[in-house]
Amino acid sequence: MVNSKRVAEKLVSDLPSKEVGSSLPKGDSSSRRKPSQERSKDRMEKILAATEACILKVGAANLKISDIAAASGMANASVYQYFSNREEIIQALLERYLDYFHEQNTQLLSSVGSVEAFLVYLEDVVYGYHDYVKSNATYRAIWMDSQGWAELRAIDRKDNMRLAHAWVEKVRELVPDVKADKALNVFLTCIETGAHMTRVSVEIGGRVERIMMEEMIAMVRGHLRTFFSKP
Repeated sequence: MVNSKRVAEKLVSDLPSKEVGSSLPKGDSSSRRKPSQERSKDRMEKILAATEACILKVGAANLKISDIAAASGMANASVYQYFSNREEIIQALLERYLDYFHEQNTQLLSSVGSVEAFLVYLEDVVYGYHDYVKSNATYRAIWMDSQGWAELRAIDRKDNMRLAHAWVEKVRELVPDVKADKALNVFLTCIETGAHMTRVSVEIGGRVERIMMEEMIAMVRGHLRTFFSKP
């Protein structure tokens, strides 16, 4: 059985932390000796780390390229060499988070060997995701501001579809005669609803937060049990 607390701790501890102040100053001879590709990667990391720091201060919606440049110790023009606008930087951050979640889910899903284990996995992933949203202020801020941001919503929905397809593949291993199209629709509904309720519950907080999570888990498990029991 997957332990949701362990999953949440792994999500928090494994995601690379970045310190803006630790990068080499512009013009340092050590930086010049690095291959061009490595220097570009270092600067990209500086920009993304600076963006995370700025989002914590002003939020994603109020972010400016000048803020990111100042936090990273780079000129505005240097930031624009890698990203056309702030939207592209925030999108890159969101994609990094979602790719990480997908990698962790893939590892957890690989050990599932029965329908019941699959239901337990879903519950633990939901609670792990809940704990991560609650503990990671940068990711939470990006999601909060993304609701009026079509590009970020599109990235989020694409990731939800990716996860739903992964669940369908796993379930077809466990229940070979399951209808893939129907399973995809069921899983996508569960993912979209579960993610939204998780984020709302974190916003509300307090006793209601836990109640919402428990009710949502019960609803998803009940719906999936019904789905799996149908011929």
